[in-house]
Order: sequence, then structure tokens, then C-alpha cells
Amino acid sequence: MSREAVAEAIRNASRVTAICHENPDADTLGSALALRMAAERLGKQAEVVAADPVPPSLAHLPGASEVRTVPQLEPDVAVILDGPLSRTGAVATDAAEWLSRARIVNIDHHVSNDGKAAVAAWIDPQAAATCEMVALLIPDLGVEIDVAIATVLTAGIVQDTHTFSHPNATPRTLRVAADLVAAGAPLSAIHHSIYADKAFGTLALWGQIMAGMAQRRAGRIVFATMTTGMLAETGTDPVASEGFIDLLATTKVADITTLIKEVDDSHARVSVRTSSRADAVAITSVFGGGGHARAAGCSIDAPLAEAMTKLLDECERELDRADARGR
Repeated sequence: MSREAVAEAIRNASRVTAICHENPDADTLGSALALRMAAERLGKQAEVVAADPVPPSLAHLPGASEVRTVPQLEPDVAVILDGPLSRTGAVATDAAEWLSRARIVNIDHHVSNDGKAAVAAWIDPQAAATCEMVALLIPDLGVEIDVAIATVLTAGIVQDTHTFSHPNATPRTLRVAADLVAAGAPLSAIHHSIYADKAFGTLALWGQIMAGMAQRRAGRIVFATMTTGMLAETGTDPVASEGFIDLLATTKVADITTLIKEVDDSHARVSVRTSSRADAVAITSVFGGGGHARAAGCSIDAPLAEAMTKLLDECERELDRADARGR
């Protein structure tokens, strides 16, 4: 299981289907778009598949308008990017027969991914983003990184590092990003599209979420909820909440911050951020989720109020474990 094995699997393919995780962000989408472009430059047929729509902030990325909801190529190599197959949402179920005939390849930077479901996998928790990994992989395929590829890869790195402000940004991350900018990636424009250019409805939604935020353990746990009613009132959709958790995580003294989002009457999605004192994966793995020690997510099959109770109880248990470790 290595970068070389992944590169070989892609080189030997005639058709490459790059699959994003559900609710695609810039990292899964950027890495998938870049891989599609690289495969096409090698004369292969290629496509990008995502079960959920591309967020408006990423719609400008090269190739984003051509993302498919289901695979349309004949099965050959399916590359799952920025998560395991189980995170691809409806693709994993609706295209199960197609996937059973494909060779699964996995590229990811999440420590919770063991890569076991793939014939070739490259899992690098030291990478700040899957786009960082794909930027290293593409030259191995014999493809030069041009402006379009550099742009989509930079978008993923910008989002997963919060424009290099998160501690996951390493010297290698900065070197990779510098090479992408040298290739023509518009760093400032990408940052503004992802983090600064917010629609009025998005800010209205964030205001409602912020108004309901609360705390436990003297501010060490900070949490907020988003309801479907908020979406209806502000005329937004769930992707408008993307990025709010990073704002919430700036709360002083908070060791755990979490946003619980109502999907429907019996499901909720959760984002968790932690300080160095707590482990986000330890919290989300209880509910079948995963991610990084400082940032993770999961889904909980329960009504919003019940999901919030279960999640906050687990957050308190993680604080207790952290305190017992003396962290």
C-alpha cells in the first residue's frame, strides 16, 4: 500500500472514475478534478462522481460543472479521494453493483482510514490535504501540473489548512502550495471564494446558528445546532453551513467545539474541532465517523435533540479522558 502502487494502478487503467465523499468540499473535489485532468492528459477516459451537489463557492473550479452523480464509464479503476468508500454517500449504495466490478484505489490523509477495502491505497496522515498528496502523485504519472490542475489542488489545500493557518500545514505543504502558485494557481482568488465571498443568506444562517450557541464545562465545550427550519427561513441549503465550525472553533478556552446539523427528523450530521487537549476522532468514532485528531465528523441516526444529547455526553467523556491523561 503506497504511492507507487496507486500510481501504477492509475497508469495501467484505461478508464478512471474519481469519486468524492458526500457533501464534497474543496479537498475531495479538487483532488478528484485534478486526477481526472491528469488521466485525460494520459489519453484515458475519466470522470468525477459526487453524490451531492458541488457547493457554490467551488462551482468556479475548472471541470466542476461536469461532475456526475453516478458513474457512467464502464468499471475499471475507481479512485476514492479524501475518505474511504463508506464516505461516498449514495454512490456506495446506488452504484454498488458498478463498484463491485471496479478496482478500488484509495487516496486519503485521514488517520481514521485503514485503506483495507482497496486494491491499492495511499494513506498519509502527515499530509494536510488529499490535494497535497495528489500534487505529489501527478508528476509520478508523467503529467505536468498546469494552471487548471494547480488551481483545483490549491483550493483543497486552502480549505483544509484554512489558508495555512491550521497546525496541519507543514513545510512540505507550503512547498507544494508554492509550486502550485508558481504553476499559476490564483491563491488570493481561491481564498476569497472559499472564505470571504459569503452570500447574504449564508451570513443570515450563520447569525441564527450563532444566536443559539451554548457551552458546557465552563466553556471547554462549545456547541451550536442548525435546523432545517433555519435553512428554510434564510433560503439556504446545507452547504451554506460549511466553514461555520471553524468560526466556532475560535472560541477562547474551548477544547471541543461542535456543530450539530439536522438532516431530517431522524438524522443529524456533526462536525467536531478540538484543541490539543482532546481528540476529535475519539468522539466521532463512537458514531462510526472519523477524520483527524483536531477535526472530524460523523452522522448520528437520531432526531436532533437526541443526537445532541448523545454527542455532548461523548464530548464530556473525552474531556474526562483528556484530564485523566493530564493533557
